[in-house]
Amino acid sequence: MNKTIIGICFSFLFAFNAYAANQFVRQGATGSGNGNDWNNAYTSLPSTLTRGDTYYIAAGNYPGRTFNTPTSGTSVITIKKAVESDHGTDTGWSSSYGTGQASFSGMFDFTTSYWVVDGQTGGGAGSWNTGFGFKITETNASNAIVRVSYSGTANNITVSHVDMQGGGGSGQGGSYSNDGLAIYKSATNVTLSHAWMHGIGRCPVFITGAKDTILEHIYVESFNPINGVHAEVMSTGQDTMGDLTWRYNLVTTIKSTGGLMWDNSTNTAAHMYVYGNIFYKPAGANWDVANGVIGGWTGGNGEKFGNVWVYNNTFINVDQQSLSTFPNIYSNNIAYNNLFYNSTSPDFGKFGTHDYNHFINAGGTHSETNGTSATSGDPFVNFVGLDFRLKADTTKGNSLAQPYNIDPLGTVRGVNGVFDRGAFEFNNNTNPTIMPPTLLRTM
Repeated sequence: MNKTIIGICFSFLFAFNAYAANQFVRQGATGSGNGNDWNNAYTSLPSTLTRGDTYYIAAGNYPGRTFNTPTSGTSVITIKKAVESDHGTDTGWSSSYGTGQASFSGMFDFTTSYWVVDGQTGGGAGSWNTGFGFKITETNASNAIVRVSYSGTANNITVSHVDMQGGGGSGQGGSYSNDGLAIYKSATNVTLSHAWMHGIGRCPVFITGAKDTILEHIYVESFNPINGVHAEVMSTGQDTMGDLTWRYNLVTTIKSTGGLMWDNSTNTAAHMYVYGNIFYKPAGANWDVANGVIGGWTGGNGEKFGNVWVYNNTFINVDQQSLSTFPNIYSNNIAYNNLFYNSTSPDFGKFGTHDYNHFINAGGTHSETNGTSATSGDPFVNFVGLDFRLKADTTKGNSLAQPYNIDPLGTVRGVNGVFDRGAFEFNNNTNPTIMPPTLLRTM
């Protein structure tokens, strides 16, 4: 190899190392504080972060953060909870740093692009409200817990494995009143994954404009708007909307205006894909009855409810319209393979295409060619304990293509010849096909 090639290779390696370092943060660290290892860790995230680097954070208590490091091409800054299997370096490492949460008091505010925040553990089916590596608590009625692009331009943001604690009832109203995730200015490629939202003061998800948004493996347990504050599980509209995916989530609270409120009037080509979710009203819960669980605005100000595809969802004890009847401007809405259990008979008036749905004590088959019904029979393993898996196969549903053929646990539907209805594919542990988590997240 000649000297020129050696020099080029050396320069490449130097550049790679310069932009892909690991740095370390630990509350109470007493070393030099340069962040080079666990002995010399920063005691909190430094004021200046380096593009391309990964910051590992030990269990402890830390302040909230504005993520405003200027963008450099597509170079990502990664913030990770340190765990035993992934903590960057063994120098100075103690297993105690990997147990417990890294807890942040104050919101995460993203004003620039290309960030990954990964708590690494917790959330999703089987651990809906346990095991989170990161926790963010925001009690200020004026702030969201995670806010994107309110000031500046912030695209390509991923936040995962995070416990999101709000401040309870917020009476402030207006722009961003203690929301969970708030996205502004048509931000692009924002993903929230494996989160637990509880104690939210207004909307768990508030979007004035966003494109290619993914909201997945989220447990919306509680939100509590007070003093006439307008709220819903998810609010969309105003700025230009793009495609939005709501998948593999659990919702156990409906307040104020209702559930998923969709408005694609600013971009009539935009879709909302709703699949693999559970909407469950626990015994004794007090749900408000307004615009329904999946729906939109009446349309009095030109709002539109279009391109809403509702596949393989489970509705349990829902005593209002699962599919809203409120929108007056609607088109191209589809409902396949949903399972309605002990719920108000759904009204498909705003869904011109619907079939293969299953109704248990939830009305008849609505003249569906492949609809099925029963008057009784609990098909779930233990829905009171938040285990919504099936005890047996349902009647075969409509076999849908990727990504709709994956259930919340990553099981590929229809492998054994039956594409089940409802959120979960029945798995009898006989050669189940499981989608690798890394591939599942990209779908």
